[in-house]
Amino acid sequence: MKKIMILFILNISFASSLRLAHEFYDNRIPKSIYTYNETSSKIILKESTSYYKNGQMSYRVEYDSNGLNSRKTWWYDNGNKSKMITFKSGKIDGIWAKWTYDGMKETERLYKDGLMLRERLFKK
Repeated sequence: MKKIMILFILNISFASSLRLAHEFYDNRIPKSIYTYNETSSKIILKESTSYYKNGQMSYRVEYDSNGLNSRKTWWYDNGNKSKMITFKSGKIDGIWAKWTYDGMKETERLYKDGLMLRERLFKK
């Protein structure tokens, strides 16, 4: 009878997060913040965020492990979401949505590999 030994090697990399503020408004609110993950071998941009002078987020771009956009989200200066787009391998893939200033969903589109599959318009 043969004995089979299975050996699992678990490599755990402890990544730390670095945040870099770029420029500030006169009220000390940062205009933008870049968030990086640092491993023993590289530094990867994970998110970039921009802010209005009142402190509300203006937009956020999230990146995948390859540095490609995975989602972009914009907000109005009142804090309501304005637009959101999801990406896969650098192409629009998934939901693209737009809202009005007062927070009502206006348009929603579904994309696959950069091609629009359908669009839904919402009543105002």
